[in-house]
Amino acid sequence: MTRKLDFQQMSRKELRTYVLTHREDDEALRIYMERMHKEPGINRQTGGLSEEDFNQLEQLIKRRVSDR
Repeated sequence: MTRKLDFQQMSRKELRTYVLTHREDDEALRIYMERMHKEPGINRQTGGLSEEDFNQLEQLIKRRVSDR
């Protein structure tokens, strides 16, 4: 019988390691994401790329490809 892990008692590092090695465990990922959301000092990216960001990225890729 498998013992249920207590994700709340794990350190952030332990939980991150667990999530990376057990990617199918939705509960662990949910708890990890909740914890990251509450942690101060974590930079969060909201939304996707703006049109300007996308154009800059496209130009960078084109330059890299042409440099090869």
